[in-house]
Amino acid sequence: RRPVSEAEVLRYEEIHTIVSAQLGLRTLEASMREALAMALISPEFLYHAEGRGHPQHELACRLSYFLWGSMPDAELLELARRGALGDREVVAAQAQRLLLDPRAQDFVRDFTSGWLSLNKLRTVPINLERFPRFLYTIARGERRGQEISNRPSVRDYMHEEAVAFVAELIRQNASLLGVVDSEFAMLNQRLAVHYGVEGVLGHELRRVALASGHHLGGLLTQGALLDGTSTGTAPHPVYRAVWLREAILGDEVPDPPADVPALEESVGESATKTSSLKDLLRIHRTKESCRDCHARLDPWGIPFEEFDATGRFRRRTPPLGARVAGFDASKHKDLSGYRAYLDELATVPVEASAKLPNGPTVRGVSELKQYLLANRRDDIAENVARRLLSYALGRRLGLRDRFVVEQLVRDAAASGYKFQDLIISICQTDLFLGGAAKLPARAL
Repeated sequence: RRPVSEAEVLRYEEIHTIVSAQLGLRTLEASMREALAMALISPEFLYHAEGRGHPQHELACRLSYFLWGSMPDAELLELARRGALGDREVVAAQAQRLLLDPRAQDFVRDFTSGWLSLNKLRTVPINLERFPRFLYTIARGERRGQEISNRPSVRDYMHEEAVAFVAELIRQNASLLGVVDSEFAMLNQRLAVHYGVEGVLGHELRRVALASGHHLGGLLTQGALLDGTSTGTAPHPVYRAVWLREAILGDEVPDPPADVPALEESVGESATKTSSLKDLLRIHRTKESCRDCHARLDPWGIPFEEFDATGRFRRRTPPLGARVAGFDASKHKDLSGYRAYLDELATVPVEASAKLPNGPTVRGVSELKQYLLANRRDDIAENVARRLLSYALGRRLGLRDRFVVEQLVRDAAASGYKFQDLIISICQTDLFLGGAAKLPARAL
């Protein structure tokens, strides 16, 4: 990843000489293997060493491992050899080249999965009696009910949907505010059928224009996030509120006390007297020990009641706590029968209106999106900027980094919050460039 010094070459030559003497006349290959093994366990190989007198090559590595997750290619190494990476315009051009390369898909996948906690998706135990067509599972034998790993299910495609959506925003240099709402979705036939979008055929994810009746757009209505913040049987407004505030708005939500009981237990007999989760949460907030936290959380999660545990839009919901019959394959044979089965369960109108803290009353996710885009856009941009900068530097941000983040948000606002431009701006910051920059520091 950088030029080697004469002293380094001599060190491994000495190792080769010592090993050769010990091995006698065995083989040249054996002694070379020992010397190579020593090189492979060297800290210079195992770690990205910085501040060792090679700032240009260090920057080439920083760019490459940020946007490709791998070592620099020949073009980056040549620019580093010539000392050309000290020019911010050259860095910007290289960052854009790397982003448009297929190898950048690994960066998008890793960053998106960590940012949105997509790996939690597979930890949610799906109620297969209520949602039997959501996963492919083994039907018989000792492993009955276990998911079939080599056959992609709707849940698998939901993970790919989220990654492909963020990748499309970056590739098109669209506004990063598209994470809240967008005019397109990344769908294939399986996902489209699940969401109720017609006219999409084939397994390949592609950009699909959305109509208002689709109730999709952005990350807030994607199945990966809605399923990952459910119980597997029903949506969970508190989980969804925490996800929204942390992943989208960048708020820090404290963990609940260890001795907090389950929601139904905390309200006692009142749980049997209401059929609405919204009412159950209202009763829960009357308890003094629960009021402060839930008054700040519940309003952000209640609008998501429009979507069930698998991310499908709904206007009616099963009664709270009601036991429902499982799916009968002999009665509901095809997809229309499956939808009829789900409609049979849903007998209670969804209540999805809530008064936001220090804000207006919103009725459903659509109005929640409108509020976020009108009032919290800088918070959304700052959250994305902080997460990208932390990922790029490979460390947690500190108090002194706030000035750089504030400048990134100002630049993003001036450019229309363009996603690709924000990533390139991060690569041009003094924090990222380190000692490689030749030009004066940018004014803060």
